[in-house]
Amino acid sequence: MYQFKEGQVVRTEYSTIPYTWIHHEKPNKSICIMLPGLGYTTQRPLFHYATGVCLDEEIDILHVNYQFNKNQHFATLSKEEQVRWMYEDVEAVIEEILGDTNYQQCFLLSKSIGTIPMAIEWINRKFIRNSFGIWLTPLFKEDYVYETLLQTELPSLCIIGEQDHHFIDERVTSLNNNELVTTVIIPGAEHSLELHGDVFASIDAIKKIMESVQEFIRNHKI
Repeated sequence: MYQFKEGQVVRTEYSTIPYTWIHHEKPNKSICIMLPGLGYTTQRPLFHYATGVCLDEEIDILHVNYQFNKNQHFATLSKEEQVRWMYEDVEAVIEEILGDTNYQQCFLLSKSIGTIPMAIEWINRKFIRNSFGIWLTPLFKEDYVYETLLQTELPSLCIIGEQDHHFIDERVTSLNNNELVTTVIIPGAEHSLELHGDVFASIDAIKKIMESVQEFIRNHKI
């Protein structure tokens, strides 16, 4: 049986971060921390179905529901300050909610802007141990996101659409040089990982994505 805990973490007077923690009644070995996009929330299809995959695989879940696009103060900051803010928001939720837990492994699943704090954590290794990465539509135009994924020493799954505005063929292809990275390219898919104007093709794409996520989890779950 699972328990649902919803709440919010107040980091500063300008930053309050909602979260949802879905966990077994008894201590679990594995958790998946999910970092959504700027407007692509954890209620959207990719996160909804990824949550279902994790539940099927008996993995706990933590949704970090930051709301940068609704924060007027965040919008006034420099890019460097925004990046630091994003990471500190994620860090605050993980420390407060998971600080007393003893998970043995963590799957970190992020999409779009969520790959920014994920890339920083991949370098810092400050609050996550024994990690595995699922990168949905990573921001390859950001050098440090690309370089972090290219050089990662942690098993990672990268999924991106061929028509995504962050799709850079040379950078995506170069990921093949890292045997720890599995890359899945969705033909015709945009940044939402859907195919504009084709509902059924979009459904097929989501199925392929979830099959890839499930296979990756099954290959690495303890």
